[in-house]
Amino acid sequence: MRISFNNFRVKTIIASIIMAIIVCSTLYWYFGYHIKTPEYALKMISESINKHDLAEFNKYVDRKELLSGMADDIIADIIQSDQQTTDNTAFALQEYSSIFKTAFLKNLDTALTKFVSSEKWSDDTASSADEDTASYMSLLENAGLIDLSVNDYKIISVDKSAKTATLAVDTTQNEIAKTFIFKIILLQQDNGRWMVTKIENYSEFLSMLSTERKKYMLSYVEKTDALMNEHKKTFNNIDSQLQEIISSGNIGSNSVRDDLKKIMNDNMLPHWHMLKEALAAINPPKSAETLQRLRLQICDYYIAYYENYIKWLDDKNIKSLRDANDSLKRAKILETNENNLTNIIKRDLSK
Repeated sequence: MRISFNNFRVKTIIASIIMAIIVCSTLYWYFGYHIKTPEYALKMISESINKHDLAEFNKYVDRKELLSGMADDIIADIIQSDQQTTDNTAFALQEYSSIFKTAFLKNLDTALTKFVSSEKWSDDTASSADEDTASYMSLLENAGLIDLSVNDYKIISVDKSAKTATLAVDTTQNEIAKTFIFKIILLQQDNGRWMVTKIENYSEFLSMLSTERKKYMLSYVEKTDALMNEHKKTFNNIDSQLQEIISSGNIGSNSVRDDLKKIMNDNMLPHWHMLKEALAAINPPKSAETLQRLRLQICDYYIAYYENYIKWLDDKNIKSLRDANDSLKRAKILETNENNLTNIIKRDLSK
């Protein structure tokens, strides 16, 4: 019985020693190795964003180095684009690149702080649309970061001698419906901690974005050009019928007024409604949204013009005619703006 008790004590002691070794080994692995891996840094970055912990986030992301590299790539992309336009513009950008970089860095830093603090680039409330927010949101949109969604990410290489690791982030840029794999560099610090320092291929992403946006814009211009050319032919044909009636008869006679109303109701108004529907069915690139809005507003003003003109033909009230002419005047002004903007877009596409 005594021998059995002694055996039990020996086994208990051995088990305790084994458990102690396991605990010590685990602690050593965790504090001596695990927290000094790129994977741990990624885990802490994710947790810091989830917890909106900016201080913790900054331990694993070298914001200054990361954003400086991104700003350099953005400026280089702008200069490259403008070198295809005018040498003077490219020279001016190069000459004042440090000023642009300072502004870009401020906007990128503000945006990153906002995202880590709230997991959103901006507040949803209208009151948040201040000048600073509008400024960095415009930069983020132009840089292709607003419509970016992450599909997956993983460490693909670790260079122990250089103390660097490469993180592959599989993303989709939803504006152009294209996937892109970012290669992000992590650098091991003297204390063993890994920090994100650079997006190695951000310039390639910007180049792809620029190319695809141009293709998208070209497709939009081709579709709408065909539509607008057909519209002009149809409009001119119907309008010539109206002008012929007006010039050949007395606008005060009921028969002339009835003829005008028939053409406007049966041909002109349906034409403008169909044009508006056809334009609205075309999804424009972001950079053509202003042009799209102009064209839809032109349709609305012409519809209002003909509706009020028909009303005047019925009631002979001067107010109806004034309303009609006011709508026509607004439509003509917008047509000039639309024509100028279309020419600018076509000029940029031809470079």
